[in-house]
Amino acid sequence: MKLSTVVEDYCLRRDVTDLYQYQLDYAVKQLALHLGRQPTIDDLQAKLISQWLRDEQRAGRLGDRSRRNIRASLITIAKAARIPLDVELVRQVKVAQRSPEAWDFSELRRVCDAAASLPGTLGNGLPRGRYMSATLWFCFETGLRRRDVTLFDVQRFGPDRRAALTQNKTGRVHVVEITQSTYDDLHWLADRLQVAGDPNWRTPLRWPHHWSAFYHWMARARKIAGVDAASINRALQHIRRTGATAVECEEADSATKYLGHRSGGSLAWSSYIDPRKVRRTVMPPAVRPDVRSRSESDDATRGTGNPRASSQAS
Repeated sequence: MKLSTVVEDYCLRRDVTDLYQYQLDYAVKQLALHLGRQPTIDDLQAKLISQWLRDEQRAGRLGDRSRRNIRASLITIAKAARIPLDVELVRQVKVAQRSPEAWDFSELRRVCDAAASLPGTLGNGLPRGRYMSATLWFCFETGLRRRDVTLFDVQRFGPDRRAALTQNKTGRVHVVEITQSTYDDLHWLADRLQVAGDPNWRTPLRWPHHWSAFYHWMARARKIAGVDAASINRALQHIRRTGATAVECEEADSATKYLGHRSGGSLAWSSYIDPRKVRRTVMPPAVRPDVRSRSESDDATRGTGNPRASSQAS
């Protein structure tokens, strides 16, 4: 059986996102390029995968992070095909940690303002600018992941603009709160969809197109705002990092709760909090001597030609 067929069957049986299915398909494609043919379940062997990972490392065609993701995807495909793959024998991929990057609040506000100015309408009739602005602010204020953002039911909110939801990825209940302006925007979008007879009016942040289109308009907003215009990976995940960094600046160890993580603060610091923007610094409690006083003392010492005489005079 071809691995592409295994992936297709797996994604039909499991509730996976389009992005995750793309990652699995990408792993199969890269293995096919290595083999020169379409891989089958017989190719899911620890030695073969390890050799491919080593060859790719030497060739330098793929980065360490991509190779690690492909390794994980092939292991997932092996489990789906019920192949007894010994994971311990599959070559490990070390990835150097990168410092998370986040925007300042002023940069975020400029991007959101630019998003509000985007022209045209979406396929469901919503004004593109109003939708994009509301989505970005909602993501920032709640810290939710993309899937939870786009499938959020506005009727979950109470009069205090707080809502509890079960996160799609972790299955844990998470409580969020938004500002009055974002609350009004969400309900404006929902009311417009309801009047138009859209069956998804309760989830007004649902993106009605392919996600590549969202990234296109996000990049357009950043270009208008003059914020990271030439960078990639500056969409909802980046706004989530911006929110995590902002709350960590206000209160220590608060980012984990904001993000809805199950683990401690290590994941937040390694993947979400921009250490350059957190106001707290880590350094020993020491006070350096005044530079001017020290230099004046040196001058006085050089003038006498006798260091001991200078100290006795003082």
